[in-house]
Amino acid sequence: MFAKNGLTNVEAGYVFDKVFGKADIYEDELYYDPLRQVDKRVEIGRSLQKAPSISSTTGGTFTGYSLLPPFVDPSVVDRTVRETPLVRLLPRRAVRGRSYVYNILSAQAGAAFLAEDAPLDDQVDTRSNATVNLKYAYAKGRVTGPAMVSSEGFINLMAEDIRSKTDSMNKLLENTIINGDASTNTLEFTGLLASITSHAPSSAGAALTIDNVRTDLTTAFEANGMIDLCVMDGSTFNSFKGLLMDFQRNVERPGPTMDFGIPDAFTFDGVLFIKDRYMPTTAGSRQVMYLDTRYVFLAVLQDYTYEELSKNNDSDSYMIKWYGALVVTFESAMVKRTSVA
Repeated sequence: MFAKNGLTNVEAGYVFDKVFGKADIYEDELYYDPLRQVDKRVEIGRSLQKAPSISSTTGGTFTGYSLLPPFVDPSVVDRTVRETPLVRLLPRRAVRGRSYVYNILSAQAGAAFLAEDAPLDDQVDTRSNATVNLKYAYAKGRVTGPAMVSSEGFINLMAEDIRSKTDSMNKLLENTIINGDASTNTLEFTGLLASITSHAPSSAGAALTIDNVRTDLTTAFEANGMIDLCVMDGSTFNSFKGLLMDFQRNVERPGPTMDFGIPDAFTFDGVLFIKDRYMPTTAGSRQVMYLDTRYVFLAVLQDYTYEELSKNNDSDSYMIKWYGALVVTFESAMVKRTSVA
């Protein structure tokens, strides 16, 4: 054991039981968290007092080098984690082919009152269609054979790499749903900020106000929209929430069906308000999106698919792929407020 500079699983379990087991602390248990009033250090201290030290049994001059090998926590702390609420929230529609084509009724020839036995003219509606080309997103991973063998019984490196690559796909989609622009990058689809152009009032560098929000909701209503989702950056979100709390102690929380990763979301005038880390954050250039989700969805030819790749060396390679695009069928029913402080 000492020649290998390590402990077997049995020996490591024995050490764990000597320290934590006597304190009735099970593996992965949170035993100290002052914010939640959890503290079992006293029990651990009692068990440690009963255990002999390495120096008292060996006189150890090599304690820090080989006699006390470290044990790495097999869990992974992901410091890149970001919520992707729109990826989870937006509807997805299965489509065929490499483009999504939809029909548009842009003007309706209305009914009319006429005189008795008056001539009847044809009432012709104005119709057209629009096409959204699908785009293709990929994430590729590879884990070597020695890495997988040496980590057996500790961390499943393949599963961890797949988790990370899937998360990177979510982040790519979330960012593109908001900030994508096919006119500047033909490989991506156009996102919400670039799609909403008909109604884009400016705050001229001022902070968002309650009057601004109600004006924008009215603008959308008059344009045949029914706004049900508002997306902001974190700073604007907190500022607006503070304005609401000036005259109502508690803002209305969304129902349980709206739980998609943002814990402090709230509703105002029947609209769900959320914050998103991919919204613009520069002061004076922040933006607020008011969405009618009846007209926003992801057209998907193929959802996330895991596919193993051929082996050319001592490693396992794979890719995760997604074929689809964001579709905004009625952008003039929505509003984008710009230049928010």
